Amino acid sequence: MAHLTESIIEQAALDWLKAIGWETVFGPDIAPDMLAVLRDTLLPKLISGELRVRDAERFLKERGL
Repeated sequence: MAHLTESIIEQAALDWLKAIGWETVFGPDIAPDMLAVLRDTLLPKLISGELRVRDAERFLKERGL
């Protein structure tokens, strides 16, 4: 039996979406600066101890990120 990986399943899903008429776009092409925004927003707060990793998702949602 073949070993399935996340990338194999992801590619199969993307191929299926394309086959039924959906257009797919590479994530960083849509929001290329998002990773930099997340880094610049979270990193100083995490390093200072002002924010814990487990609270980071809530922190970002509260700020619309």
